[in-house]
Amino acid sequence: MARSLDAIGIPADAEIAARGRTARQALGDYFRRLLPERRKHPQDDLLSLLIAAEEQGDKLTEGELLATCILLFIAGHETTVNLIGNGLLALLRHPDQLARLAADPTLIQGAVEELLRYDSPVQRTARITNADVEVGGHAIAKGSMVVTVIGAANRDPAQFPDPDRLDITRRDTRHIAFGFGIHFCLGAPLARVEGQIALGTLLRRLPKLALGGTPTWRASSTLRGLATLPVTF
Repeated sequence: MARSLDAIGIPADAEIAARGRTARQALGDYFRRLLPERRKHPQDDLLSLLIAAEEQGDKLTEGELLATCILLFIAGHETTVNLIGNGLLALLRHPDQLARLAADPTLIQGAVEELLRYDSPVQRTARITNADVEVGGHAIAKGSMVVTVIGAANRDPAQFPDPDRLDITRRDTRHIAFGFGIHFCLGAPLARVEGQIALGTLLRRLPKLALGGTPTWRASSTLRGLATLPVTF
């Protein structure tokens, strides 16, 4: 069967790739129909705010509005799912940390930051240099594409002592799971809250939660996320 790569680097057969293109088109059509409706009848939602910003001088073209809506819709789901799945697996594989968090739910905020560092939902990204630069003794010319490995940076021993150890009480969790600077993830506050609520609720409602088999991973070099996570409770 023919194989291809989808928009985020996940191997897909030709049929799945075609379904993905159809779904992407349908999503764009959905937002195209929604834009004029929200212009006429604004509501208390993000789309209405984006349109208002467009009309008040911070103008976005329709294409930019559509691209932003699709980005928020997809990115706000995919990466948060991976945060919850990867984080839960990490806790199940470290029973001491799981027990510590279950015994003291106030640790959940710091725990989520450590889980983001320990097994980042996004493993790599790319940037184009806008100037000649030297990094680690290597010259990189202006206009070059540089692939940055977020997962490796979050395990950097120069930044994190004993980086391969999961420690939900780690003090320094200045990870880059959400990017950095002008590319910092727009949905980071929401993702953090979702992770805290989902993991905290699971531990509270399922106190005997345990790993029930071998998890499997989705095939992607960009996104790190589970395909299956068998558990018992």
